[in-house]
Order: sequence, then C-alpha cells, then structure tokens
Amino acid sequence: MAPLRVIIVEDEPLFRDLLSSAIVSQIQIATVVGTFGTAEECLKEAKNLDADVLLTDIDLGPGMNGVSLGVEIRRTTGIRGVVLLSNLALPNVIPDVPEDVADGWGYLLKTSASNVGQVGRALLVANQGGVMVDDSLVGAMSMASETPLAGLTPRQLDVLARMASGWSNKKIAADLSLTTRSVESVVHNIIENLGLRDGEEGLNPRVSSILLYLKYSVANAPTGSHPMQQT
Repeated sequence: MAPLRVIIVEDEPLFRDLLSSAIVSQIQIATVVGTFGTAEECLKEAKNLDADVLLTDIDLGPGMNGVSLGVEIRRTTGIRGVVLLSNLALPNVIPDVPEDVADGWGYLLKTSASNVGQVGRALLVANQGGVMVDDSLVGAMSMASETPLAGLTPRQLDVLARMASGWSNKKIAADLSLTTRSVESVVHNIIENLGLRDGEEGLNPRVSSILLYLKYSVANAPTGSHPMQQT
C-alpha cells in the first residue's frame, strides 16, 4: 500500500513541526504533503495536494476551526478522512458532524500525539471510512442513562468501546481472551440490538454503532465549548 498522504493544520509552529517530523520519521504508512497554520491557508492549497487524510487541531485561533475545516475539505476535495487533535475531551463532536461526511473521523488528545502508533492507527482508520477516538478517552467514558445503548450487555459494551478505539476484531479478541469468531458474533448482535442493518443505504453499521456510542457517552476528563458551536 502506498503511504497515506497527510495534510497537517496546526497554529502552533513548534507542535506543527513536531507532528510532521514524527509522521515522516516514525509512521511508515504515512507521509506529509503539506503543513499549514490556518484553515484558510489549507483550503487554498488542499485541492492541489492530492491528500488522503487531514490531521488538524480543532482550535486554530481566529477564523475557521478544525471541525468546520474537516467538513469543508471532505466536501470539496478527495480527502477521505479527518483526524482531529484537541486539548479537550469532546469526542462527541464527531456524531454532530453533517450526515454527508459522518464517516472517516478520528479524535485524539494532543497529549497523545507522542504515541505514534495510535496516531498511525487514527490516520489509517479515518482513511478507511471508520471512526475512532483516543484510547484514554474511551477508557474514561461512562454511559448516559436511558439511551439506545441501555439494552446492550456488559460484554457488548466492552466490545463496542474497543471498536470506538479503532481496534480490529482480531485485536479485540486477543484483548478479551475470545476467539475472533466470538467477537464477530458480538459485533453482529450489537448492530442488531441497536436497530442497524448490514447492506442498508447510508453508513456502515459498524461506524453507525460507534457514532451512537460516542453520542450517548460522557468522557470524564476536562471539557470546554463544543467546537461545532464556535463561530
């Protein structure tokens, strides 16, 4: 597989350079084709860069934020995935993006950027149309009461949490000491219990189930204003 072509948008020059250097030197599946300090600069050049994934800070200072940039760039270029970086625990911003670009998103804490393995996984999952959230955020999530997730068993919630971290069925199986076939069965039951169906129009049901998990979960970590509410 050819390396993923990544655009980085980060308003802090030092952190932007560190991200670029880490991807180029340590993540073998990706290469950097452009770096920018603002969303507006990125939008001017993105169509000429033939990129696969956008890696962007949410808070870009004055002007367009990273979420709005991700939505716009998905609609106007061939970019297939967006990975958001933030100092805040607001992964439920992902279920709030418009339906036409609801797949292909990742959400990482900036403090996790040094974990190049997780950054690489986020880029890959987003490029493939999946949805994933920082491992540390998933581990701190709690379920709100009276939601569509209330009917899931503890085992199903365990598997769904790992799906939200971008893990494959094989990795989930190894982590929970199950067979891959058993995990596949649990995933199927999650999709059935949530009223989702394989083969229907719209999002992949695995992605839809993760979006529901993020929508009705609370990340027990520092929070801030919702990025989709910023002007």
